[in-house]
Amino acid sequence: MKAASRSVTALAEQLPGRLRFHPISQPGFGDRHNSWAWAMCWWKGHLYVGTNRAFLCAERASIRAALPWLSRFPFVRYPPEDPDAECASDYTDLPLEAEIWRWSPDDGRWERVFRSPRDVPIPGHPGKYVARDIGFRDMIAFSEPDGMEALYVSGVNSRFIYSKYGRVPPPRLLRTTDGLHFEAVPQDPGTFFGDLDRSTLRTLAVYKGRLFVVAGAVQGDGVLLESDQPALGNDAFRQVSPEGMRVFEMVVYNGYLYLGLRDPQRGYAVVKTDAEGTPPYTFTPVVTDGAYLPRPSLSVISMYVFRDRLYVGTDRPAELIRIHPDDSWDLVIGTPRQTPTGWKEPISGLDAGFYNWLNGHLWRMVEYEGRLYIGTMNMSTHLRTIPEAERVLAPNYGFDLFESEDGVHFTPITFNGFGDMFNFGARTFAATPHGLFLGTANSWYGLQIWRGVSAARRFEDASEGHGEEASGDETVGWFPARLQAERVDRKVILSWEPAARARRYRIWRARVSDERRAVEQNPFLRRLLKIARAVLPTLQNVYLPPLPEKLWIPGAYEEVGSTDQTIFVDPSGGEGVFLYYIQAEGADGKALGCSNLVAVPSLAPRATFDRLMKAFDERMHGQDLEEDALRDAIERARAAALAGDVSEADRILGEIMQGLTEGRFGVGDPIALEDIALLVSRLRRRLSLIESGWISLEAL
Repeated sequence: MKAASRSVTALAEQLPGRLRFHPISQPGFGDRHNSWAWAMCWWKGHLYVGTNRAFLCAERASIRAALPWLSRFPFVRYPPEDPDAECASDYTDLPLEAEIWRWSPDDGRWERVFRSPRDVPIPGHPGKYVARDIGFRDMIAFSEPDGMEALYVSGVNSRFIYSKYGRVPPPRLLRTTDGLHFEAVPQDPGTFFGDLDRSTLRTLAVYKGRLFVVAGAVQGDGVLLESDQPALGNDAFRQVSPEGMRVFEMVVYNGYLYLGLRDPQRGYAVVKTDAEGTPPYTFTPVVTDGAYLPRPSLSVISMYVFRDRLYVGTDRPAELIRIHPDDSWDLVIGTPRQTPTGWKEPISGLDAGFYNWLNGHLWRMVEYEGRLYIGTMNMSTHLRTIPEAERVLAPNYGFDLFESEDGVHFTPITFNGFGDMFNFGARTFAATPHGLFLGTANSWYGLQIWRGVSAARRFEDASEGHGEEASGDETVGWFPARLQAERVDRKVILSWEPAARARRYRIWRARVSDERRAVEQNPFLRRLLKIARAVLPTLQNVYLPPLPEKLWIPGAYEEVGSTDQTIFVDPSGGEGVFLYYIQAEGADGKALGCSNLVAVPSLAPRATFDRLMKAFDERMHGQDLEEDALRDAIERARAAALAGDVSEADRILGEIMQGLTEGRFGVGDPIALEDIALLVSRLRRRLSLIESGWISLEAL
């Protein structure tokens, strides 16, 4: 191995990975006022995308309308003092007609299939009109009682801008059976759906033959509605959540409908219901009190089922937990904390936001080809006009995107919004037979749609008459896997599983700094926070997330060395917090693939024999297995290690792994098996480092 003679900063728009993403749309579909890809769905052989319109302008307009005196302050002024924003001088002239676009894999072309009419009189502004829908927030297919499958699209109205002046019609639910003709379900005055006094219909879910809809504020949370015949609209809908419950997100999991809640007093919560009986339904708490973080997130943001566990992403701090079928849960990404069931540490080793406070949301998740993809909302671009903030913000412009094969180890794909600082959010995903599609949020120059396809295939432009040509899974052997890190004697020891095709490995590192003091001492931010804390309590559904005790923000990634081995020692990583990843390089010098991201010091539970036995007791409790034989094997491995026979300890652990996978110990729960196998593999890695002399036996 060798240390790099000079630092090289990583500026690539995306790192080499299993998927290669490329843009397939013009920004904003040719109109910068198509700000976000707010909804996305693959349905009947086409990709559908719903937009919101001029959303930065609309948000500022809502503040000016509600609190005109506040609009003289920076960050809330209308029009924004932002050289990259384009807002009408009079906010009643904003082009807010939301659109739905459709992409065809046959010719690679986009077609606008719906545009909201601008036919709603603006209250208090005679002669002015606003669009019926200023955005479309979700899409879902629903099989109706007669067997017809329809695509439903949830809409957003302009109530959040104009409610001070009067009422606008309720948000609409559009329906189509052919993908070309969209009509709103009936909302006659005097009916439940016709008198819905809300700004948005948000998340859609199908459960037990019923369509569930969240109806609430434009910020997202609201009440839960249901209908078994949504095409009828009107009184075919009813509210099924109790008053005071603020639903933000939902997903079907393990036979129940799970809801992610916003709770500004106690912190976010997750509840579940079987949606039976007389509404309001019974909701059973699963996770409460913001997962017991002392300064918790106040809202769930995203939910997704992956490998039979429910992953839940939160608002600032952007943490990730995963819920098991028995409703116990792990902390995956976030700050260690005490809980009623004991001390919890993030199994990934990473603090909130992938160790980046500027990642304010873990915004969206999706599974594609057996891997979990997570995209963030990064606040850097919104904060870029703050004086003296460039040092902190510049390395972090644009959203982050990660992939994981197991929901524990996360490999970076991009740290900079695919090279565009204005792509601040990965807002939507769609897994399709033609690749993984990602829609961005870009409030300045318009949304972008990116298509991720296998790096082992050659995809040519279908619009030029070419198709797809598969060439096998050429990515096998490209990726260094399961990177682990130890800090010993003021040095960082990195180790990983080899990539078979790699000639050498390049080591990339970013220093992570606690910037809380810098934030609190910045005169501009101090003034802004003072104003926000005074004003936000007067605004319904708007809150200021708490600052964590440590406000971790990474700097730029630099190459700190290379090696042809699977161990690297960084002599300059002795103090502070760092993030690392490894990039494999082939014999021809071509970049192959990257490892997972690790933190030093890691926040993950340290792999020891005591920790293995504790995990065994937790995960195997109540299972019908040969407990004594398994306990005896673990104790024999521990005894061998403590006696200095590390090779024998590793051999026994290897036998335990083989026995578990072959079912010799009677472990039938694949989730428990996966958790134990992860800890055994981490412990075996540490044994190999002990045997090689990199760490001491006392580490166990």
